[in-house]
Order: sequence, then C-alpha cells, then structure tokens
Amino acid sequence: MESTRKYWIPVFNILEHSCNITLAHPKYVKAIRGKKTDKKDAQWIADLFKHDLVAGSFIPPLPIRQLRDLTRYRFKLTNFSSSEKNRLQNSLTVSNIQLGNVVSDTFGKSSMNIIDKLLDNPHDTSFDIEPLIHRSMKGKLPELELAIDGLITPEQVGKIKVVKQHYEDLESRKADLEAIILSLAESYSKEINLILTVPSFKNLFSAIAVVSETV
Repeated sequence: MESTRKYWIPVFNILEHSCNITLAHPKYVKAIRGKKTDKKDAQWIADLFKHDLVAGSFIPPLPIRQLRDLTRYRFKLTNFSSSEKNRLQNSLTVSNIQLGNVVSDTFGKSSMNIIDKLLDNPHDTSFDIEPLIHRSMKGKLPELELAIDGLITPEQVGKIKVVKQHYEDLESRKADLEAIILSLAESYSKEINLILTVPSFKNLFSAIAVVSETV
C-alpha cells in the first residue's frame, strides 16, 4: 500500500488485524514517467512487491498511533495559546499598558485581575490596585500604578476581550485533551517515569510525547 497523505489510514485500520500490510513511501515506489493512471500505479507497485523491492515503513501499534495523534494536537493547541498570549501582550503594549515590565507573568492571577478591571472601564486608570493583587506584590504598587497609566481605545478593548476569551477557551480545550492523553498514557507509565529521570525532563507531557514518537 502506498502511503499517500491520509487516504491510506482508513484502509489500513480495516485490514491491520487481518493482513500483513507493507506500507510504502511514495518516493520509493514511483513509476516511470509516462501515461500515469491509478491502475498502472497499482500494477507497478504489485510488480515491485513481487520482486521484494518495496521497503516497508514502520507503523507503530494502534495505541501509540492514537497517543501520537493527540500529543501532536496538544502541541498545536499550545502554539495557538502562545500566539494569543503574544497578541494580547501586543495590544497592551500599543495601549501603553506596561504590566509586562513589572510582573513576571502578564497572565498571572494578579495581572489578569488588573487587566479585567481595565477592560471594565478603560477610562479609569486610577482605581485601587491593592485588593486585586497578591500580597507578595504589595511592594510593587507604585510601579503597577505607573504601568497601567495608558490609553486603551474601544477598538483595542474589543480586540483584547476576544483574544482573552479565545485564549481561555484554548486552555480549557487543552485541559480536556490532556485528560484523554493521560488516560491513554497509563499503559506506558514505566517508560514515562524512566524518561522523567533524565535531566531537564520535568514536564509529564513532554515525556509522553517522547514515548508516542519513539515506541
């Protein structure tokens, strides 16, 4: 079988348990140029296989394929979330809201409390910040007051609200996906725990991703 895009997967799923399937990379079974048809391609691949000239691609077992699919999707969601975080930060910057220069994490609870307050009434930047922040940040009150002394236009307010909602939705969906990944990864707990003993490997999902890509 030639591995053309995703079209081979449903056929492979049906035949996997009843046939010994050799999945070939298109690069290695390409027919000679000429009048090319699907039927001629099939005959060509059959002839190559008959003479043991088709190198089969490695196909991991179904549980690993499922885990790989989900971990790759989680990576995509992480990238989407990062893009939205950058977009929100850019909106704050053009509005001269410099929270990022004062707090270590603009998306931390204290910082988001301040942003929510600004979005409720963009024209009021003289509100009391102290009740909105963690007590460990009390020493930064003067800096925070200067950091929010900007001007958020109605257009930027609307944009920030959309971006913030999208970011929160992405994080929520990512959490749902992670629950499914953890359930599938239970069978590989021994391998995952071994990977976590490697220096710099601290994130559980990074270890799961390694298992999904290498087993």
